[in-house]
Amino acid sequence: MSTLKLHPASLPISDKLQALLNNNFQRQLTNNESIARTTYLVFNFRDSSYSSEAGGFHPVEIAVTQTCSGQWNIEYITDFAYVGNVYPELARCLDFDFRDQAFFTEFGGWSPIKGNYSAVEMFELWQDNFLNYIDMEAFDSISITS
Repeated sequence: MSTLKLHPASLPISDKLQALLNNNFQRQLTNNESIARTTYLVFNFRDSSYSSEAGGFHPVEIAVTQTCSGQWNIEYITDFAYVGNVYPELARCLDFDFRDQAFFTEFGGWSPIKGNYSAVEMFELWQDNFLNYIDMEAFDSISITS
């Protein structure tokens, strides 16, 4: 059976996040073996009760890609939120783009990851919160697409 083992990234990906992605990958493999042949996966974490009116837990999308050597790399991690008052829409509020080595915050725009303590600090805060939400079973829909 295939294992999703992540190549070290420019931001500190915790063992717990790696295990979460691998466990969901393994679970998906039991239902869909064709996913083992893909080189690009997108993990979606959703709280179906999340809305602009009621709030809730932000949807999160994590994309990974497999290199020709078999290593997996995180392409991006994006956290979405409703923005706008009269006509709220779901928009990117936090984005870590590992391929382009940049991160985005809703009010700060794009900044480089490399050599940026703020990027590390923001990522660690996001990661800790996200994993706590996983422990709380806040996401009632976790899916993988290829």
